Amino acid sequence: MAVGAGIASSLGIFTGESSFGVFPASITNSKFYEFNNENLKFNKNIKEGMGLRGGGVTMRAGRRVLVTSDASGDFEIDLPTRGTGLLFGLAMANQVTPTTVSSGVYSAAYTFGDPLGDNFSMQVKIPNYSGSYTTKTLSGCKISGFELSVANGDIAKAKFTIDAAKFSTSTAAQTPSYTISGASSLYTFAGGTVTIDGTAAINVKDFTLTVDNAIKTDRYNLDGTGVKQEQIVNGFRKISGKMKVEFTDTVILSKFISDASAAIVVTLQGALISGTTYETITISLPNVKYDADTPNVTGPGPVDLDVSFTAYDGSTTGTPSEPLTITVVSQDAAI
Repeated sequence: MAVGAGIASSLGIFTGESSFGVFPASITNSKFYEFNNENLKFNKNIKEGMGLRGGGVTMRAGRRVLVTSDASGDFEIDLPTRGTGLLFGLAMANQVTPTTVSSGVYSAAYTFGDPLGDNFSMQVKIPNYSGSYTTKTLSGCKISGFELSVANGDIAKAKFTIDAAKFSTSTAAQTPSYTISGASSLYTFAGGTVTIDGTAAINVKDFTLTVDNAIKTDRYNLDGTGVKQEQIVNGFRKISGKMKVEFTDTVILSKFISDASAAIVVTLQGALISGTTYETITISLPNVKYDADTPNVTGPGPVDLDVSFTAYDGSTTGTPSEPLTITVVSQDAAI
């Protein structure tokens, strides 16, 4: 049945570009994701030549030219307990092969890598009112940033920001497949826990992690195409976040005032896999500095803190330490 609405749409990611910006000839390395929304769009850099001439009172269409173009945007998903390996690998620029914990249980720890060569393509099928499809295909993609969030009383979310070299509506539509061997569910607020400096924090009401991958997105050269070259590292990655916290003690306030470091670990727990092992995503931030806040009385009710923070490499030697590690325990033997 053809359905002319967003419920019939699909979003797929395809690795294995033969060269940067070339949609893969084979889509065996693909994964489709159930998503909430997307705003991936075509960007065109238009220039208009002035061209003064007698009698002309408006700009002429013939002097409007398309110089360069690219694509960008983001998409959001409810955070599933299966199939996140590809997304985290691309987001952290570090593809990790899961290791076996026990029979049917696998673990993968994602830390930052070099995004060079870690490009991919993606496609969104968009139904029109009649039920037929238009495809948006982006190639030469990198994840320029991402956000993981757990709102109070809600499903955990992940949002990925995309920068792409090419955009097309003429690439053949790919048939979505959502096959996963085994059950998959969603991570939620109910399964979330937080520790701060190794102590369980029972006063945290929500949590958001934001990562800027600091990639160079304007590598346009005189190569006869107007298409940008592959995105590369352009500076320090920025890791920041925020939490709303009930004001039950002065631990965070004291560290904010003294600018002392803290270690934050957020764990999302899903279903029991085997024995005492559960599906989990663990976000580890070993060296955090609080940027705000002080408690403020806004009325007769209880006082909350809107805490913001920045994560750093905490090494005191010449060897860097990992500022962020995302560890996934699941039934996924491969990404």
